[in-house]
Formats: sequence, C-alpha cells, structure tokens
Amino acid sequence: MVDPTINTLMNKYKMLYLCSTTNAVLKPPYSLSMSLLVKLGGVNLRLILSALTAFISVCFLLVSCGRKPVSFTPDERKVADSIVRSAHGIDSLASLQKRLEGEDNRLGSVIALREWGKALRNESRFEEALNVHSKGQQQAEAIGDTLEWVQALNNIGTDYRRMGVLDVAQEYHYRAWTLSEECADTSFTAKKNRAISLNGLGNIYMTLGNYERADSALRLALKVEQQLHSTLGQAINYANLGSIFEHRGQIDSAWVYYRKSMALNTEAGSTLGISLCHTYFGSLYKESRQYDKATEEYETAYRLMKASKDEWHALNSLIALADIYHTTGNDAKEMEYLGKAKAIAERIKSPEHLTEIHTLYYKHYKRTGDYRTALSSYEQATVLQDSVLNMEKVNRIQNTSLNIERNRQAREMNEARHKLEQERATRYVGFAILGAVLLALSGVLAIVLYTNRLRRRSHLVLKRLSALRENFFTNITHEFRTPLTVILGLSHDLQDAETEAVRESARTIERQGKGLLTLINQLLDISKIKSSVGNPDWCNGNITAHLTMIIETYRDYARSRNIDLHFLAKEAVEMDFVPDYVSKVMNNLLSNAFKFTPEYGKVSVSVWRESNCLFLDVADTGEGMDKETLSHVFEPFYQAETDARNIGTGVGLALVKQIIDAVEGSITVESTVGKGTTFHIHVPIHNDSKRDMGITTIDNSPLLPENETTPADSEGEDSQCHLLVIEDNRDIAAYIGSLFADRYAVSYAANGREGMEKALNLVPDLIITDLMMPGMDGLEVCRQVRGNEIINHIPIIVVTAKITEEERIKGLEAGADAYLAKPFNADELRTRVEKLLDRHRHLRDKFSNSADTDKEQKLTDVERHFLAKVVDFIYQLLDKRHLDVNTLADKLCMSPRQLHRKLVAITGDSPATYMLKIKMQRARNLLETKPGLTIENIADRCGFEHTPNFYSAFRKMYGVTPMDYRRGIGI
Repeated sequence: MVDPTINTLMNKYKMLYLCSTTNAVLKPPYSLSMSLLVKLGGVNLRLILSALTAFISVCFLLVSCGRKPVSFTPDERKVADSIVRSAHGIDSLASLQKRLEGEDNRLGSVIALREWGKALRNESRFEEALNVHSKGQQQAEAIGDTLEWVQALNNIGTDYRRMGVLDVAQEYHYRAWTLSEECADTSFTAKKNRAISLNGLGNIYMTLGNYERADSALRLALKVEQQLHSTLGQAINYANLGSIFEHRGQIDSAWVYYRKSMALNTEAGSTLGISLCHTYFGSLYKESRQYDKATEEYETAYRLMKASKDEWHALNSLIALADIYHTTGNDAKEMEYLGKAKAIAERIKSPEHLTEIHTLYYKHYKRTGDYRTALSSYEQATVLQDSVLNMEKVNRIQNTSLNIERNRQAREMNEARHKLEQERATRYVGFAILGAVLLALSGVLAIVLYTNRLRRRSHLVLKRLSALRENFFTNITHEFRTPLTVILGLSHDLQDAETEAVRESARTIERQGKGLLTLINQLLDISKIKSSVGNPDWCNGNITAHLTMIIETYRDYARSRNIDLHFLAKEAVEMDFVPDYVSKVMNNLLSNAFKFTPEYGKVSVSVWRESNCLFLDVADTGEGMDKETLSHVFEPFYQAETDARNIGTGVGLALVKQIIDAVEGSITVESTVGKGTTFHIHVPIHNDSKRDMGITTIDNSPLLPENETTPADSEGEDSQCHLLVIEDNRDIAAYIGSLFADRYAVSYAANGREGMEKALNLVPDLIITDLMMPGMDGLEVCRQVRGNEIINHIPIIVVTAKITEEERIKGLEAGADAYLAKPFNADELRTRVEKLLDRHRHLRDKFSNSADTDKEQKLTDVERHFLAKVVDFIYQLLDKRHLDVNTLADKLCMSPRQLHRKLVAITGDSPATYMLKIKMQRARNLLETKPGLTIENIADRCGFEHTPNFYSAFRKMYGVTPMDYRRGIGI
C-alpha cells in the first residue's frame, strides 16, 4: 500500500526544466527560512501562509492603484546593465550594489540586486537569494519602475518554487503576469516578463498534475518567445511541454518536443539546458525499458552539471542515476549516488529533492529486507512531502486559480456591460445626429435641385455656343487644306526645274507646306475628338498586331538614323479599339521620340496586359525634358523658353492626351535631362464592340499559324478561291489571313522563297506579300511570279511599311496590282482583294461567253501566249490519239493540279471542259473545210472513239447535230 503512494509523489515532484533567466524584482511580504517552514506544522503553518497571502494581495493592490510608473530611457537601462555586467561573482555584485546605492543610482542598485539574487540562486543559496530579491523589489517599487517590478515578482516566485512553497510562488507569478498584461510597454523586456510569468505558472500547474491548464500557460509563453526570437526561451518551453506529454503517456510527442528543446539549447550554447535535455531523454529511455541508453543519458547530464555550482539542478541527474541503478539492481552505484544527492540536498535545504531521496532509500531497504530502516525512510519522506505540498496547500492553490478565473470573468463581464452602455449612448447620439443630418440633407437636396436647373439652362446655352465655335473651326481648317493641296502640288512640280535654287526653294515650300498640313490635320482631329463629331470607328481585335504594323513603318527610318528600334509585346491582347486613334497616338509619340533621340540612341515600345488594363510604354534615350517643360508637355503650342533649339511640342502631344482621355485612359511622362523620356499609357480593356476585325490570338511558337488549307485534286475544292499570304511577321500574317479565313482558303509562307514554292504548288487566286523579308524580298517575288508561265496570271497585293512614292512605283513596276502601306485599313484590304478577284471572275465569264475575237482582246499577252501553247499541244495530242489531262500537263511541264488552277483562273473552264471546246472547234472547222470527210472520220480526228458520243457533244455545244450543221452551211 505504501509503494504506489511514494511513486505518485515522485512523479509529481520530478524536477522539470524551470526558467532560470528571470529578470524581475518585487518586494516579498515575508522572508522565512526553509528550516522554519519545515518545522512549522498543522494550523500554525496554514494561518501564517493565509495571512501572508492576504497581505501580498493588499500590498499589491495598493501599490498598483496608487503608483504611477516611472519610465527610464533605453539608453539609461543599457548604461546601468553594462555597469552591473562588469561585475563577476557574488562578492563583486554585493560590493557594487552597495556602491551604487550609496551613489543614489537607484536603477543601477535595483539591477545589481536582481543579478546578485540570481547568482545566489544559481548556487542554490535560496534563502539569501530571496532576501536579496526582496530588497530589490522594495527599491523597484519605490522608484515605480514597472519593468524591474515585474522581474522582481517573477524572481521571488522562482525562489519560492525552488524552496517548494508553491502556493506563494503562484501568487507572485500571477501578480507578475497581471502587471505585464496591464502594462502598455511593448519592449522586448516587457514581453519577456510576460513569458516568464506564464512559464512559472505553467510549471506550478504541471507539478499539481493540472496538465490542461499547464499546457495552456506554457503554449502562451512559447508564442511570446517565438515572437521575441528567443532561442533559449523557446528551448525552455519546448522542454516543459515535452514533460506534459511524458506525464500523459504520449511518448512520441514528448520525444519531438524534447528534441526541439535540445536543438535550440545547442544553438544557444546553454550547458544547463543541454544537461536537462539529456535527463529527459534518459527518462523516456527508462520508460521504454532501454536502461543502458537511459544510464548513458543520465551520466552525460551529470557530467555536464558536475562542474557547475548550480547544485539544485545537479540533484536531478544524481537522483535519476540513483533511480536507474536501483531499477537495474546495481546497489553499490545506487547508494553512492544517493549519498551524494542527500549531502547536497541537506546542504541547500531542498525538501523536494530530499523527499525523492528518502523515497529511493525506502525502496532500496525494502528490497534488501531491512524493513526497520525502510520504515524510517518512508516516514522521513512523508514528513518532507507534507512540508512541501499537503492537501491544504493543494486546495489553496486550486482555490486561488479559481479566484483568478472568476476575477478575470468578472472583469470581462464589467467590460462587456460598460461597452454595452457605451453602445447604447452612442446609438442614441447617432439617432440624434442622423435626424439632424437628414434634415440638413433635405435642405441641401432642395438647393442642389435648384442649382442643377440653373446649371442645365447654362449648359444648353454653352453647348450651342460651343457647337457654333467648333463648326466654324472645322470648316476653316477644311478651307486651309484646299490651298495647301495646290501649294504642295506646284512645289512638287517645281522640283523638276533646271535651276538648283528653284529646286531648293520648291523643296523648302513643300517641306513647310507638309508641316502646315500636318498641323491643320491634328487641329481638326482635336476638334473632332473634343466635339465628338461622328462616332469613333470602334472594332474588336488584336491590338498587338496593329501596333506591330505601326512599328514596322519606322524600321527603315530608324536604320537610316542608326537608332535601335525595339518592340516588346508580352502577349496578344484582344480588345475594343479605334484603329485611327491608335495610329495617331503611336505616330505622334514615335515621331517625338525619333526627333529628340541622337544617332546610335534607342527607342523602345513595350505593351502588356495587367488584369483589365492595357499598358503601353514609349521610351527613348534622347535629350529629355526639365521639370518646367514636363508640367506643360500636353499643352498645345507650348515651347520651352530656355531651350536654345526652340523645341516645341506643337499640338501632337495635346492630340495624344485628348485621344487617351476620350477612351477613358491616362497618360503620364517621366523624363531626365540628358537621359531620355518615357511616356506611360494605360487604357481599360473592353470587349463590347460587335464589329469583329477577325484577329486571331497568336501563340508564342516560332511557326506561322498552322491553319493552311491544301486543296486536293477534286473539282469541288479547286472551285474555292485560294489566297497565299507571304509575310515574315507571324502576327501580321495571322491578322491578314484571319480577315479572309471565313470566305477563302488561306495558305502562309514565312519568306519569299517559300512563297514561290507554295505559289507554284497551289497556283492561288491571289497573293498578298510583304515587301521587306529575309532572303527574297517582295519585289523579287513579284518579278518571279510575273516571269513564271504557270503563275504569271495571279494578282499580287504588296503590303509594306515603305510608303514613299519611289517605293510604291517600284512595286507597281515589278508587277504588283495594288500597293498598301502599313498599318493598312482592314476594310481597304478586303475591298482590294474582292475587287481583284471579281475582275478575274468577270474576265472569265466574258471569256467563256464571248466570241473568239473578243476573247483575244480581253486577255493579256502572257495569257494569250499560254493559251496558244495549250491549243497547240491539244492538236498534237489529238493527232497522236493521246489527249488527256495528265498528258497535256506533262507537255506543259505542269502538274495536273497546276494546269487546272491556271486554266480556271484564265478561262473559267477546267482542263477537260477546255479540251472539249477545242475538239468541238476542230470538228466545226473540219465540217466547214473538209466536205469529203465523213462524220465518223471527223469524230475520229477529234478524239472520239464512238461516233454517238461525238454527236451528243456537238449538239450540246452548238445546238444542232454535225449533219444538220453541214447542211446549214450548204455543203
């Protein structure tokens, strides 16, 4: 019956990893020696402790209510700490404290008392430590230093815990925690004080076996230590939480927390922490009956603590070693360590350790059969246990905890009640204010309605005046353009004069006239945008492709100026936009960028999408602008007064600002003199326009879009119009192709050489080609197409960024049927393609329905020559009786498919139909010129094996039989 009781007591008082780094001082209401507490018994002890507890509470409340905290600066605290830290050893700290107290350095004296008491406690001189910390608490209270006061409370609580007076220790730690919660200080020391208070309370609850409350307090302490990034503080709390798991029998979790503690202690270099972790490891090994490993861990722990003067912690390792040797039956070792432990525990007067030691003596003597000595040891353990913690103390601690909880709940209820009353008062005041506001709003609303009526009348008058002014402005700008057109035309003609002076004057007139015309056009644009004349031509499509075409128009100019033009588009963006607006904005910004960028500079354009906004940057490495110019950059006709070159912004940037505002966007500018300028534009992305430009989304693959349709050798597919797009820029190629993909078959080629191969293979109805391409350019494509008999009939449209008259004339001379400048208008390109295809369709229709003479007149020389060759080969093959489509194609050095596409494009007839027409023409000629030939002979000469087939074909072609035709001509 005795054994379980003693084991329970041992488990309850197994030493935990207690906080040994507290930094607080508070006046203790009493200072009793441990020997006196042990000797006092029964009612006397209970009465004294109750009275002292009450006295603590009263003193604490009086002090906390009546004293205002004094705040020392961090620098003052650092100075005092450095002075105290320079003293080493108990004697040095004692003499330093007396000197500081004599110098009236009160803060330094409090800190010296704190560190002096801690040094005494570390050497297990608990009574002396308690006296020193009590004095420190008195001085901290006298100067009203809250931080040192809280540290004193925690230190005294720790002293009493080491002495085994847990109920009093609880009071001190709780008071320290309450002060920390109520204090507004958020410094490191204030937060550390709170963590130490929670740690002390957690250890007390754990000793009592209240693991739920202990776990809550210790986890709060751990959270604070983590916020402070305190390695040692975290190690302490991880170890304590591991002890809770061990007591609950959750060994795996205990291992996890103990190992975390060991890692943190190792990082902090704490010998005490490492030693205690080895003790905890040994305890877990013992529970799993791994006694060798447990002994090794205990020995390691004792070896680390042996050189330390902290005998109180060293006792843990000695008692653990004695216990493990008792378990393994090594009586000699057990008695050796018990003797050492008993001597130390009696010297430092630790009833907790003496209780465990006498309990182990009891177990040893009981096992060896010395029951008299065993009974004596048991009685001593029981007396010591009662001095540390009897049921009266346990109940008092639990009652104190309940009172703490009740006080906390009462405080929360009072706060809630006070808050409710405040909310009610606020609600009543709010209702009153709301009524007054509503009344005021009613008056304001009446005034607003009246002023709006007046404003509406004024607005209508101003609108009429504005319309009159803007109509006049629009009309006068149109009037300017008529004489300017005449001036530009005459100046161009004068440039052909023989005299150089006249030519130079003509060029000057043309240059100034073009500048004036540009200015007039921009003023007209501003007028249109401002007055909302007409509806903007909104369309939906790939704005990235449109921007790409605009940038391409500046490539040649950039190369001629040795300027690096860089364009970066992160992705294809589908959105509503006005192509004319985009062109005007980009042309103005790029013109300005090139105007002010010197040779070997750089102009870059970037466009990307973020959320529902399109962002566009135009940057240059030009001269830049000063702050004065930047503030007026979007004003029409502004010129920088201090600029020696008299650089003016004209109306271009004003037009850009007007356009961006019209589409609900924004434009800003950054500039540094001598480094360059960057314009930032962002506009909202909408997709509401019903007019679709048909621009497809382009992926990031290096290939052209794989939507090529290759017709097979069938009449149905060959009857569909086929377009070939030759363009090295995949975005523009996809854009062009997408304009016609819903009506025609479209093929793509990335350069001129590939385009020629596909043109010969497909014989398309129309070719759209770029001018500037790697390898074979667009002009060479035109020349080779016109020089090839198979495809020389195909219409060609050249689309390019080269927009000078000279380049356009070169393109037309090379054989282009149309010449469009980038960025082209989609409707214009569609119209050009439709007109060219319609013209060829009309020519084919007229060819098939007109007489031979008319046919010859409608064909070009190249087409007449080709058809003559076809007819000659047909006659040759008829004579040899080998006429068929494949043989005819071989004779013409063409594939049957090429022959089919070529004949259909010129005549509108397939090869079979065209050969039949030639046969019928020959038959009619023979009927007219060879009366001696029979109908059967004529059918044979015309390639018909069966005469009935010849009769049927002739009647279908001419409406009469061959015999009737011969009779009709009188043969």
